[in-house]
Amino acid sequence: MPVTQGPRVLCLLHWHGEPPYGLTALGIAPDRLTEAEEKAAAALAGLALPGSWVDADPALRRHLVAACRPVPTAGLWHVTDDRPALDEKHARHDCLRALTAEWPGTEALPTVNADRLPGLTALARLTALVCRMRPEVWLEPEEDLLDIYDTYTVGALP
Repeated sequence: MPVTQGPRVLCLLHWHGEPPYGLTALGIAPDRLTEAEEKAAAALAGLALPGSWVDADPALRRHLVAACRPVPTAGLWHVTDDRPALDEKHARHDCLRALTAEWPGTEALPTVNADRLPGLTALARLTALVCRMRPEVWLEPEEDLLDIYDTYTVGALP
């Protein structure tokens, strides 16, 4: 489902620079940025994040979903571009173009510096990992990190 937030949202971008390329965008309300960072940092502090969501222990998945559920986000958007023979520069451009098409107004959204938001950056990376799961894998809501987002879009470029 498309994210249709108003202009009062900040965007944190995570680029996966290895094929299949992917772009994940977390939307955060500016007045909740500090709270979101604190809760994300508390949820993910000291945890070794799994290399694969589907291969992770179900107890770890449940723990991470429960810990991340209170992080206030305005939405999530993820797209993967795994077209053969596409270089990273073109894939990134295509993903950014798709972001503005799917999430109207994002071309004007301010982005936040991921370096000063390690908790939200970790959440974006973890969410990107979940979005890269094979679509035929179904998880229970308490094991599916996407279940923490009220509004999200996950897709692939044709």
